[in-house]
Amino acid sequence: MKLLKLIIALNLSISLGLAMPFSVNAAPKVIESVAAIVNNNVILESDVNDMLKTIKASTDPQNLPNDQVLRKQIIDRLITENLILQKATKNKITISDDEVTDAIGRIAQENGMTIDELRSKLSTMGIGYSAYRERIHNDMLLEQTQMNEIKHRINISDKEVENLAKNIAKQPTNNIDVKISHILISVPEKASKQQIDTAANKARDIVNRAQKGENFAKLATSYSNDDLALKGGNMGWHKLTELPTIFEERLIRAPKGSIVGPIRSGVGFHILKVDDSRSEAPKTITVQEVKARHILIKTNVLVTDQKAKQKLTDIRKSITSGTTTFESAAKTYSEDPGSASNGGDLGWNPPDRYDPAFKNALLQLKKDEISQPIKSSFGWHLIQLLDTRTADRTDMAKKEQAYRMIFNRKFSEEVQVWIQELKGDAYIKIVGEETNE
Repeated sequence: MKLLKLIIALNLSISLGLAMPFSVNAAPKVIESVAAIVNNNVILESDVNDMLKTIKASTDPQNLPNDQVLRKQIIDRLITENLILQKATKNKITISDDEVTDAIGRIAQENGMTIDELRSKLSTMGIGYSAYRERIHNDMLLEQTQMNEIKHRINISDKEVENLAKNIAKQPTNNIDVKISHILISVPEKASKQQIDTAANKARDIVNRAQKGENFAKLATSYSNDDLALKGGNMGWHKLTELPTIFEERLIRAPKGSIVGPIRSGVGFHILKVDDSRSEAPKTITVQEVKARHILIKTNVLVTDQKAKQKLTDIRKSITSGTTTFESAAKTYSEDPGSASNGGDLGWNPPDRYDPAFKNALLQLKKDEISQPIKSSFGWHLIQLLDTRTADRTDMAKKEQAYRMIFNRKFSEEVQVWIQELKGDAYIKIVGEETNE
């Protein structure tokens, strides 16, 4: 699996060029044949052939259909990616070179390599590093564009989070993870009864074939209409409660190896295979918290860094000599409106809540110790550590988990609808086919 990830980074969600060349400085080439037209863009036969070659080199042949079927799936995938990249251009979404470099660094690290070793490995596989960077760039752009578009369509209420957090604590099913594979037989928007019936019959036939033991990954690669088709439908591990509700209801009692479906949704018919499952015992989440207080002096045109630092140095001397107290000095001098009236008291908080410079200084203090003047992004501080404790944050962690689950569920439900809308609003022509999508 690591080798597959190395070859194509985030697997086959990456396009191999789409409607744009890898390098704007590339030498002129002979005009190539066009595989598909997507609005004002084209997908070249070379794009399709490159992806076909990569898939066949990195996938178990038993999981692949014949080249004709695979080629059709590749074209569909490239059409989807092309539409998303067109949306990225329209919305002026960009990924910087530094972000791509960081992503490649993480991929290399996960594979136990340095960047140089990764480049060497890619070379032995016949993959140029500049082309590899372009693939990673496109994948990140696809992901960022989808996130930007879908997150605005998702609304999560406090009540939803509260209810799910309570259920997580009570119901063991919320601690179940499932590894599943998925096939989508899509239904067009405003589909006729005949189109719906045709899709339903196709889905039932696939379920029957899968239940009789046909290779599910091969069926997914051959027939699925979602972006996991070229990964054999592999969705990986998910919490049951992260999945669309219509999936969760059918998967709760499904044993390993089960074929579930067809399940009807707004975008078509879904077929699921339970590849594996696991459960976790409820965990108690604890965090270290600190209770601190501070005096803040802000800098401005009249108050320089030197003046602010000197003022706090004088205040510190007054406190340590007993001339005044920290509380009194904070009320008199601190420019933090949220804590000054309370003698600088910041209450109990995890250290990570604070500005990095403030946090680093705070963690070096002993109980009741007062720091030297420290500069943060807010100004200059005197900090006193009052106490430390280990706090139970299980309830808060469950709320954070609940929010992530709800978001992931709604995201997976919305993304297919959004892609269907993109295709419905686009001019798409596959060369050699009589009909437009």
